[in-house]
Amino acid sequence: MRMGRGRGFWIGAGLVLAACGNGGREDGSESTVGITIGPGTSGTTEASDETAGMRLDVPATSGMADDGQTTGECVSQSLEPELQLRPVDVLVVVDTSNSMAAAIDAVEASINDDFAAILGASGIPYQVIVAGDYPPGEQLDICITAPLSGTDCNPPPAVPAVTDVYEHYDGITGSGAFLNNIVAWYSAPDPHGLAPTGYSGWLREDSLKVILAMTDGTSASNGTADGDAFDQQLLSLVPPLFGVPGDRQYVFHSIISMAPNMPPTAPWLPGDPLQGSGQSIQQVSVISGGWRFPLSEAGSFDVVFQQIAQGVVDVVPISCSFQIPEPPPGETIDPDTVEIDYQPGGGGPLQSFHQVTGPGACEPDAFYISGGVIFLCPEACTSVQSDSGAALDVRFGCDVGYEPAG
Repeated sequence: MRMGRGRGFWIGAGLVLAACGNGGREDGSESTVGITIGPGTSGTTEASDETAGMRLDVPATSGMADDGQTTGECVSQSLEPELQLRPVDVLVVVDTSNSMAAAIDAVEASINDDFAAILGASGIPYQVIVAGDYPPGEQLDICITAPLSGTDCNPPPAVPAVTDVYEHYDGITGSGAFLNNIVAWYSAPDPHGLAPTGYSGWLREDSLKVILAMTDGTSASNGTADGDAFDQQLLSLVPPLFGVPGDRQYVFHSIISMAPNMPPTAPWLPGDPLQGSGQSIQQVSVISGGWRFPLSEAGSFDVVFQQIAQGVVDVVPISCSFQIPEPPPGETIDPDTVEIDYQPGGGGPLQSFHQVTGPGACEPDAFYISGGVIFLCPEACTSVQSDSGAALDVRFGCDVGYEPAG
């Protein structure tokens, strides 16, 4: 199965069947039947005298690179798993101090058509979490309309109208406390009882986190060390949903008071110098690989939001977790026999990933199974996600020597 950059669809499940017993050869010998599932990809087909459903011997398999040979010991079968794009959780944090009126209006006008619609059309499992003062606000406030939310905001309901792709954390921040509040709200309950454990309760463990920070930055620190400290705070939160030191799972885009680029709607990139207000906040964008946009271009936020949304779509990889495939009719899959074949997209030898008992036992060429879901270990995940032409195959049916935890 090719794991390319296609968007907006599930990658369909293919399968390879391997037959046991006499396949009809004139000499009465056993035969196997393989069905190709993709370019250069077919299933392992080793013959066996074992009774169906019994635990089989350790095979000499060739995985997806089927050479048509039989061993006389075991028949393995392989299925192409259904893979999905990695989920994305977008946290939009809005400064609702009085200087932000034009920017808040622009967000309310653009977030549905120029941001959420692009994510939705991509097929990425996404959700948007807005963190900002909900009406009636103490200063300014922000109310997001349908279809992202469940209201037209005319008037706003007493409690944010959340949906399956939209949450609202009612919190007040200005630029001086901006970074501190992102950390504090992670575990602090909201006033409406929607997030009793903070907005962390809405974040998904396996998602890429995209923070979109909107503030004028005028009272924020210009010390880059403060941005570095915030990054370390995020990576130290429990549970570690933003990643851990050395393995960030978030990107931080900022819309802040700074000079426009050329053209004005073009982002300032991580390698571009810090400038303008709130350089501590800008520093977080730099170190996380995010973009920076000038707050003065509120009239062009539709273009800005389109760029950010498309940027998210372009970098979201295939997820490193997927369900154990459905077996053919009449067949069952013993999870203890599962192996994964990985064929690098640029050629090279086929690699087999073996099963371990859990994340604490992970190795570079391993995976574990929990609740019927296969999770690639971190190094195996990195190898696959960095290979746009990678192919994966789930192979099962033979005793591979795996002993589950007691």
